[in-house]
Amino acid sequence: MRSAFRRQRLSLEFGLLLLGLPLLAWWQGELLRRWLIPQLLLLALLCLLLLRREPTFAWRQLWRLPARWQPCLLRIGLLLIAGGAALLAWAAWSGAADLFSLPRQRPGLWFAVLLLYPLLSALPQEVIFRLFFFQRYQTLFVTPGRMILASAGVFALAHLVLGNWQAPVLAWCGGLLFAWTYWRTRSLLLVTLEHGLWGNWLFTLGLGRYFYGGHI
Repeated sequence: MRSAFRRQRLSLEFGLLLLGLPLLAWWQGELLRRWLIPQLLLLALLCLLLLRREPTFAWRQLWRLPARWQPCLLRIGLLLIAGGAALLAWAAWSGAADLFSLPRQRPGLWFAVLLLYPLLSALPQEVIFRLFFFQRYQTLFVTPGRMILASAGVFALAHLVLGNWQAPVLAWCGGLLFAWTYWRTRSLLLVTLEHGLWGNWLFTLGLGRYFYGGHI
């Protein structure tokens, strides 16, 4: 009885927090789009406060690395090289980006993005959609496959606020990769590094305009 009540409560929380809030942000659109970073940071803080109530959560999970982290790092690098080349080819073929426009035209802003994006955007997103999601809602989705798909789904949904189709589609693909990495490693550090590298490549490539809401 108690476990059924907890499951119902978590289902309601999941619906409000990771479905309702993104849909509300999408509905409000322009009003909230320019304040994405403060919203992300506040939501990540709320998620950490909720995680404090989880008996299986420990603060060391914020900085732990798997025992064999070197092969994980190698895999992240190889996937980035292969996937990054494919993304470059697609952007050049489709004309979806003015290639390398940010480093060419605004090198100062580009350098700031390289430094700040992993900390102010990738990290809070990974706290919300990987650390919090996998820790808090594992009883709702049960199997690794369902967890990965659900994590990628709500991650893509959160990108609807940006007002274009490219951001949710790319976020869905990235979300699958990041969720898989987190499931394999349970390392916030590694998945944040991976997310940060991919985000920096998108901005370098010229696709960052689909993810820019008004703040870095």
